[in-house]
Amino acid sequence: MSTAELKHTLFKVIDAINDNNTLKDIYSFVSKKADADFWDRLSEEQKVEIETALKDLDAGMGIPNEKVMSQYKGKYL
Repeated sequence: MSTAELKHTLFKVIDAINDNNTLKDIYSFVSKKADADFWDRLSEEQKVEIETALKDLDAGMGIPNEKVMSQYKGKYL
């Protein structure tokens, strides 16, 4: 799909949305600077939770993705 086609398709999708909150979310997403780091937009609590989760993973306390997916694939997919 060319850039022009993608823009046209995106316009049609957005034009069909009537929910103001959804439109605000889309506007917020596309109006952010492309070079802005998501980390800078997180709250301190979110940063602490992510850092804690990464430490837990490093300590071997995580569950491999393959195991989780195999457990839920038959149940939900």
